[in-house]
Amino acid sequence: MHRLKKGVLIVFEGVDGAGKSTQARLLYERLTKAHFEAELSKEPTEGTWGKKLRKLIDGGRGDVGPQEELEWFIKDRFQHVEEIIKPGLKNNKIIILDRYYFSTIAYQGALGVDPREIEKRNNEFAPEPNLLFLIEIPPAAGIKRIKKSRGEKTDSFERESYLFRVGQIFHSLDKPFLYRLPGKESVQKLSDRTWEITTAYLREHNLIER
Repeated sequence: MHRLKKGVLIVFEGVDGAGKSTQARLLYERLTKAHFEAELSKEPTEGTWGKKLRKLIDGGRGDVGPQEELEWFIKDRFQHVEEIIKPGLKNNKIIILDRYYFSTIAYQGALGVDPREIEKRNNEFAPEPNLLFLIEIPPAAGIKRIKKSRGEKTDSFERESYLFRVGQIFHSLDKPFLYRLPGKESVQKLSDRTWEITTAYLREHNLIER
């Protein structure tokens, strides 16, 4: 087992259908196969607030407004940070997340909530990632993938005009730890790229115990 000198937080983001869940899983599998101690998690979580959010996603927002929805995301993430992310990092694990607060910035921001305020609130308790992989595809391509791979009708979260605004906010992100990846690339090419970036980061920061 390769032990790290400190924990590493890796996040995958992108509009619905970008392929981030697949890439998060593939990186997790490659790391564990290479004998790194890693943990894969997602948002919304399977906790109390996460289940409420998933029900909202599946059934539509109804009378839940953007601000109330944001509060649910904040509560779900706080629980996630306290119960999974911080303990994992403290134990020097590689924590891989399928969505994080950047999704909240983009999705709730596209509903009219100030993205800067969303980021400020999350920064009060949520640790910054070491690596952020943003898989970029046109919203129409994401919707097409969803219909094809999941056999689902697009819901209120996946309307093209809405996803276009979401994509614009994602595209505006400017972080030193951000890596933009073209979603048009094959699954294998994207997986190889995230693997190369991750292992290079571990080496360059001398994080692997000898």
